[in-house]
Amino acid sequence: MNAVMTPILRYWQGRTTREQFLLAVTGGLLLVLLVSVLIVQPLLRMNERARDDYAAAMRLYRSIQADARAYRELAADTSAGEQSTQSLRSVVGSLALRHEISLARMVPTEDGALTVNIDRAPTRSVMRWLIDLDERHGIQVMASTMDREGEGIVSASFVLRRRGGV
Repeated sequence: MNAVMTPILRYWQGRTTREQFLLAVTGGLLLVLLVSVLIVQPLLRMNERARDDYAAAMRLYRSIQADARAYRELAADTSAGEQSTQSLRSVVGSLALRHEISLARMVPTEDGALTVNIDRAPTRSVMRWLIDLDERHGIQVMASTMDREGEGIVSASFVLRRRGGV
């Protein structure tokens, strides 16, 4: 340790008071810069990301909360005239619950369709659900992919749309 500090102390003592002051100020500024770059800026970015994530979670929560009301109304077997005014997402979600299908994701598209992903569900339940969507609510499958996961189990993705594009 002494071997390292001795040349540094000699260098420091060989400088004038003015040079020592300037070197101390430069060192202090470098320290402030390092603290800012390595600690403060990453914390600020993390805080901003957390704020954005919270806002997105609140939008999703409000959407789910609004759809939950619609699910309850559909579960109470509202009349067919009332059901046509329900959102596509509400109808699809409530019927999936009735058929005991767990939806992994529902993503609305810009043109009014709804992309629905199912991770694992009984094949018969999925088929009955699709038939029910078409016959009772006029919701048609525009595109689909289904993969067999096991005996009687599928994973699927559907693009659904109401008849007439409404």
